[in-house]
Amino acid sequence: MFEFLEEKITKLFDKLSKRGMLSEKDVDDALRDIRIALLEADVHYLVVKQLLDNIRQKAMGEELSRSIDPSKYLLRLLKQELINIMGPAVQMKTDGVIVLIGLQGTGKTTTAVKLAKYMKEKKGLNPYLVSVDFNRPAAQEQLITLAKANGFPVHGDIRAKGYDGLKDLRLSSARAGCDFIIVDTAGRLHIDTELMDELKQVKDALKPTQTVLVIDSMMGHDVLRMAQGFMNSVGYDGAIFTKFEGDTRGGAVISFKKIIDKPIFYTGIGESVSALEPFVPDKLVSRMIGSGDIEGLVEKVSEVVTDTDVEHAKGIAKGKFTFHDFIKQLKMVKRLGSIESLFDMVPGFGKLKGSVKADTVKKDMKVYEAIINSMTTKERDNPDILNGKRKQRIANGSGTKVEDVNRLIKRFYESQRMMDIIQKGGIKGIQRFLH
Repeated sequence: MFEFLEEKITKLFDKLSKRGMLSEKDVDDALRDIRIALLEADVHYLVVKQLLDNIRQKAMGEELSRSIDPSKYLLRLLKQELINIMGPAVQMKTDGVIVLIGLQGTGKTTTAVKLAKYMKEKKGLNPYLVSVDFNRPAAQEQLITLAKANGFPVHGDIRAKGYDGLKDLRLSSARAGCDFIIVDTAGRLHIDTELMDELKQVKDALKPTQTVLVIDSMMGHDVLRMAQGFMNSVGYDGAIFTKFEGDTRGGAVISFKKIIDKPIFYTGIGESVSALEPFVPDKLVSRMIGSGDIEGLVEKVSEVVTDTDVEHAKGIAKGKFTFHDFIKQLKMVKRLGSIESLFDMVPGFGKLKGSVKADTVKKDMKVYEAIINSMTTKERDNPDILNGKRKQRIANGSGTKVEDVNRLIKRFYESQRMMDIIQKGGIKGIQRFLH
């Protein structure tokens, strides 16, 4: 996410850092470049104006002239103003009824289950799910299937009782021993009167604790117009941005709080039901300006890396790296979620995302697992014995081509070299390896 802004901002401040002291013209030129970058990233023009006015006012004071590194001081001003524009982190209420609204295709159903999983694992709460879509049976079936697959209590088909059936939800939730209810509602491709009337009836019947707009981050500059339309017609308390990992510009996220005057609660960062993160502006801005989010990376890794993984890594450091180790690495990376979101968290790594396609990585990982599973134990322990005949047999057994096997072997030796570099040079060694 935010690759566009990260690239523009990083280049600008790399150039400024070479100049030492900054003149008033240097500051004006930098602010002009920032203005162009923000507007090209679909940030609302009123937001851009306020942000730059605030920076200019502070940058023209004595602080800048007295600063040891003026370019870093200017970057800090930009970071702080971006955080101020996006507002403080706000927690969603976790009691009563939470109603999710939004256009069709924004990911409401998946978000309902992601939210349930987050509340269960992070807050220790028991959610109850229900789909209120009287026109699309498939929408209800999708939620029921996804909820059951992840072990959450879910209400059955309510179409027969209509809006009267909503009165039973709180009782059904209580009987199931749940703490609150998550309601997935109907959507349309565009805002229309019929949808708005239906959502109003749902809200009137349920009296929700909070109504949350689910937004597709990939909509670009249309987000704010759509969000304002829902606000004027139905009203809501905040938003969840989905498909956040694919939002290269980020203008709508930056502008949302200032223009709509409502907080963003969470962001969906991948297809997995675990891929939901609280919206924390300071962390996101750090990624946006290329500073990374080491704290977030450590937190994410600590959630999925077990004590067994740690002990296994120590064993690799002491001994020989084999295909047994390689496949364990693949499985651990899959648990971490989006490859692109991980690059966002490492300072200086954001630029690598352009050359790493997430879909390709996922596809390759499946192929690699199939190939390794077709190897004998001896071959996994001793990759050097993989001659042409063995490669052909492995390719036939895994339903792949010899070229795929060769590509895996190449990746394996790169990982082997990476392990050696990590032991010798740590993070700096990894950066040298990748560049």
